[in-house]
Amino acid sequence: MVDKNLISPDEIRILRNVVDLFVQSGEPVSSRTIKSRFRLAESTAHIRGVLHRLEEMGLLCKPHISAGRIPTDRGYRLYVDEIGAANALSRPIAERVRRRVVQDWNDVRDVMAITSQLLSELTNYMGLSMGIMHSHSVVERLAIVQLEARGGLIVLSLLPGMVRKVYVEFSEDYPSYVVDRAVRMINERIAGHPLDQAPERLEAFLREAAGIDRDIVEAVSRESGYLFDWPYDYEYCYMGIEKQVGNQELKSPKMLQNLLRLMGERSIMLNVLKGRMTENVSVTIGSENKVRELEDFAVVTRRFRTADCDGLLGVLGPTRMAYRLVLALLDRTAEELHHVHISEE
Repeated sequence: MVDKNLISPDEIRILRNVVDLFVQSGEPVSSRTIKSRFRLAESTAHIRGVLHRLEEMGLLCKPHISAGRIPTDRGYRLYVDEIGAANALSRPIAERVRRRVVQDWNDVRDVMAITSQLLSELTNYMGLSMGIMHSHSVVERLAIVQLEARGGLIVLSLLPGMVRKVYVEFSEDYPSYVVDRAVRMINERIAGHPLDQAPERLEAFLREAAGIDRDIVEAVSRESGYLFDWPYDYEYCYMGIEKQVGNQELKSPKMLQNLLRLMGERSIMLNVLKGRMTENVSVTIGSENKVRELEDFAVVTRRFRTADCDGLLGVLGPTRMAYRLVLALLDRTAEELHHVHISEE
């Protein structure tokens, strides 16, 4: 991390210019471009000198020898730290948020679904929303839908009226009657019991099970952290998986593969979000995320509170993110959610 006492206001200003221009264009930024776009009085030679010092501090880098500079993760970090209070949203966007959010809802899931969709629409990134769910949920039943090869979809139905789904992979491609038999035995032990008792009951069954049945029970048990962690559930929405508007980084096979895994293995992002519930606003960039699938992404989250529940709003996108817009949008959405009533009927 850069010591802020060692960087001058002039260097911070030029760093901010580089980030703003790179976020807009996705192209390396030159001294000539900075001088022209911001109508600076300084010479291009002076600006080049500042860019060189920022590069030496590890805040900028050159993707090619003859190219301009782009921000590093450390550069984005300092930029975000220097933003300060979130900017106000434009009136049309603020009104759009208010119209979509401020109403009476019957279920926390409805709130999460509409807010994650709204955040994705307005940013072209992935919108995230996590809420604290029913504290007295009871397991209704568990089902496994067999997919191609060795894949399966676990579907956990809870009372009152909640469903959790997660993809699993078995060690073999089992006949359907084998999977149905294991599911029946699992339900004999967890159906009708409080959600917070399910992991312990499943573990007790796992100690008893043997052979083929044990493999299927183990597959369910591996997802206990998501399936049976009763206080939380989350929704995500990413509307750019096909059109990739404004997200040229997703042309990278690695980033696209990681994004698809994050969408498929919900427990990864749920655990990340749960760890951020203690902070009002949190921004993690690149390697700061401490999760391999997120090392090329930035995650911005903001807590919200309604009269009926607590939760977390978030946006996941490339490190070349419009941080000012995202922070302002999350701030305004959280403010509007404060006035929401959730009846949970």
